Parts: sequence; structure tokens; C-alpha cells
Amino acid sequence: MSRTILMIHGVGCGGEAWNAMRRAFEAAGWRVEAPTLFEDQRTITDPPQSLKDLTLTDYVEAMSAKAREIEAETGEKPVVMGHSMGGLIAQNLAARGDAAAAIFLTPAQTPECQVQDLRLMITFWSILKAGRKNIPENSYKVGKFGFRWGVMNEVPKSRHDEIYAQARFDSGKVYRDLTEPSPIDEKTVTIPTLTIGAGKDRATPIKAVRRVGQKYKGAGVPGDYIEYPRHAHWIVDEPGTDKVVADILGWLDSKLTDQAPANEPQPVM
Repeated sequence: MSRTILMIHGVGCGGEAWNAMRRAFEAAGWRVEAPTLFEDQRTITDPPQSLKDLTLTDYVEAMSAKAREIEAETGEKPVVMGHSMGGLIAQNLAARGDAAAAIFLTPAQTPECQVQDLRLMITFWSILKAGRKNIPENSYKVGKFGFRWGVMNEVPKSRHDEIYAQARFDSGKVYRDLTEPSPIDEKTVTIPTLTIGAGKDRATPIKAVRRVGQKYKGAGVPGDYIEYPRHAHWIVDEPGTDKVVADILGWLDSKLTDQAPANEPQPVM
């Protein structure tokens, strides 16, 4: 039976953000689940009033329930891989024991790993200009300029419009929660983890992602870290993403083989 990976997208995105990586994982024999969080409310246009009431906790609970559903169906906990906001959700799932292994791909950070960076303000200015007190009362989509400048800065410009056309609204409460996240005790994480940073990232700056990698080196099972100097935030589908996928698949092969029960036959090398 193939292993299952649960891919968790970032803020402003849907499950289609994973399409390039999904194809590669499926070609490698993985079953891939890449849901869109609250798809009926996180719309591309004209979001319903109910969206503004969702919180990051709602997102975590939804993905925790999905992971447990996969375990009930397959008899195995899935691997979880989260990008950006999804990387923070994946950290929560790892701490809860919902996953067999976890990959944090250019992740949003827990409080002690966050940094102040002007590039974040430029990327998310269309939201920040609403004001700190007003943001939680509404729903927002990252502006086209910010998305191009801070997320797709290593993606060919010819693809910018097609990618931004899939951008979705998110609750202002979620944006607030991303700036004021709950802490996670890394000592409770007892599964293999891999943190991935991108040197040209303007949405989750590399200095902050390095702190995440350092945090999980002190986990119950020490985590691993890989950094790609030439990649940016849209590492999920940039030139060179195929190398990132190959590295993740190689890491998973080594870690999941290490986890196999002693009486289970090991692959011949």
C-alpha cells in the first residue's frame, strides 16, 4: 500500500498550489491529499460574511481531523507537509501526534522564531493598511502587487497572472493569529521533521525559517534542515522545484525506512 501525504497550503491559497509537487509525489507512488481549507468560504471573489469568523485554530482542527480520517482509512498516520501558513499548521499536527513525519516548507513561525522584516510589510501591505485593530473584523486577499513581489519573485513573470487568479480570501482573524501564534513545545514532537528555507523568500524571511529549523533540532526527535539559496516563497512551483521534491522524497525514504518495524522486510539497496 502506498504511503499518504497530506499537503497543507498557505494563506491566500488553495489545494491547487500543490499541483506541481502533487504530480511528482504521485509519480513516486504516493497517495496525495491536498484539500482546500474551507473552500466554500475562502472564495476567490465575494467571500461570505461567515469567513471573517474563522480562526487559525479552525484551520488546525480541520487538518487534524483530516489526518485522523486518513489514519482511520489506511491504518497509518500520514506524512504532513505544510507550506507557509500550512507549515505552522503542520507544526501543530506534529506536536499533536497526528503525523508519521512532517515537512515545514518555508513555514510561518511560532512566537520565538518570528523576526521583524520590512519585506513582510511590503508583501502584505494591502492587509496591513487596514490597521491592527480593524484587521480581525474583515476578510482579505493579498494584493496583486504584494503577491507578485513577495511570493512569486522567482517565478517567471509570464506565469504571475495565472497563479494570482487562484488567490483566495482569508479571515482577518487568521492573519492576526499568524502574527500572534500560540507557542509549540518542540519537546513534544517525537517524529522526524524537515524544515526547508528559501534564501530569496520575502514572505517567510530566511532568518525566521532558520530559527524554526534550530527549534526542531531540539525536538524529542531532532529535526533536519535544508536551505535553498536561489528559491523564494513559491518554492512549491518555481524553476528548480523538481530538485526540492527529489530531496524531500529522499529524506522521507530514509526516515520512514528507519521507522519500519524490525520484523518488516527492508528494501534491498
